[in-house]
Amino acid sequence: MGFCRHQCLAVLLITLVPALAAGKDSFRIEYFAIRGATAQELRADLKRVGPVGETGIRGDAYTEYRIAWKFSMNFKDGSCRARDADVDLDVTMLLPRWEQPPEVPPELVQTWNRFSAVLREHEDGHHRIAVAAAKEVRRRLGKRTRAASCEALKVKLDDTVKTVLGEYRKKQADFDADTDFGRKQTTGIL
Repeated sequence: MGFCRHQCLAVLLITLVPALAAGKDSFRIEYFAIRGATAQELRADLKRVGPVGETGIRGDAYTEYRIAWKFSMNFKDGSCRARDADVDLDVTMLLPRWEQPPEVPPELVQTWNRFSAVLREHEDGHHRIAVAAAKEVRRRLGKRTRAASCEALKVKLDDTVKTVLGEYRKKQADFDADTDFGRKQTTGIL
C-alpha cells in the first residue's frame, strides 16, 4: 500500500484577516486515535477517521496555518505611513496516534513507527513553508510604506500580504505535487 494512498491532507487554511494580538507564533500538534491490529486495519482506520481538510478530502495527516497581521498608520505631512507591523503565525498539525493493542507483532510496531516518522517529516515540510510565509509577510510589511491616504495605504498593505499568501499557497501545492502528497518520501510503508 502507498504511504498516503488516500491522499495526505496538507492543504492549508490561510486566513486573510487583520491580527487581534501582537506578533505571536504558535505551533501545536494535535493527535487523533487510530486503532488496528494489522497494517490493513490501520490503513482502514486512517481512511475512516483521518482529518478532512478544506478541500473536503480525508487524509492521513493535516497541517493548517493561519497568518494574521496588523499595523499602525500615521498621517503626517500630507501622507499616511505604516509602522509597527505585527504578524502572527498559528500552526496546527494533526497527526495519527496508534492505540496499540496488546501482543501485536514487533514488525507492525516498526512499520507504524517508520510510517509515523515519514508522515511527520512530510508535515514538517508544510510547517517550514508556513514559517517562511510569515517571515516574508513580516519582511514586506516591515518596509516603510506610505500613501496619500491611510485607506489607500491599508488597501496597499493588505494586497501585499494577500500576494505573499498566494505565492506561499502555491509553494504548499507545489510541495505536495513534488512529493505526491508524501508518497515519494517512502516506498509503501503502510
